Amino acid sequence: MPSPSSRFCALIPSYNLARTIACVVRRTQLYLADIFVVDDGSSDDTALLAVESGATVLKVAANGGKGWALRQGFREVLRGNWEGVVTLDGDLQHDPDDIPLIIAAYERSGADIVVGSRMRKAEKMPRLRYYTNRVGVFCISWAAGQPLEDSQSGFRFYRRRVIESIPLRTTRYDTETEIVIKAGLEGMKIISIPIKTIYYRGDDMVSHYRPFTDTFHISMVFLKSLFWRRGIPL
Repeated sequence: MPSPSSRFCALIPSYNLARTIACVVRRTQLYLADIFVVDDGSSDDTALLAVESGATVLKVAANGGKGWALRQGFREVLRGNWEGVVTLDGDLQHDPDDIPLIIAAYERSGADIVVGSRMRKAEKMPRLRYYTNRVGVFCISWAAGQPLEDSQSGFRFYRRRVIESIPLRTTRYDTETEIVIKAGLEGMKIISIPIKTIYYRGDDMVSHYRPFTDTFHISMVFLKSLFWRRGIPL
């Protein structure tokens, strides 16, 4: 296996993921030499285990949401010289073994954003998440001006210029929607590639996504984008 790449880094927003974070960090290290874990106000040993596994941990004092954790991580990434950043969740619903596929798609296409799409095996997605995602994909594709397969996947590659140039205002799961819409409005290229679809049920379910509340916030980003298209910042 080739040595882990130093051209790119990994960013893993995490909240109370002591059960899985060490495994995610260790597996990500096979592909990327530099890993940032943003501990978003966890009350468990997420930060400790991430450090012991070899990640650089950025601690947020109080839980601010996934988007807030991403924003803190992006700020740290820009202090370095990485060409881009791979974001993935710390709950093992994203398979780090797909990282080379995402990077290869960037190198092949020159895209600014590569989104790992779960929709080619959508039967594994919880039904409520599937239907909200389908509605979101239609609206967000229109707002971004280019087709998207999976608007809510957090397994992504961002070229450096994306996080350098796009101002972010949101703080929760709506942040990933804000990024792709604003990137699309700036004429940046966004592509999708298939990734493994991993969902857990029962006691193994660790997602903090709130279907109604977070879908509402994402919908508000879409509505704001109608103003962004006219050059009106909100």
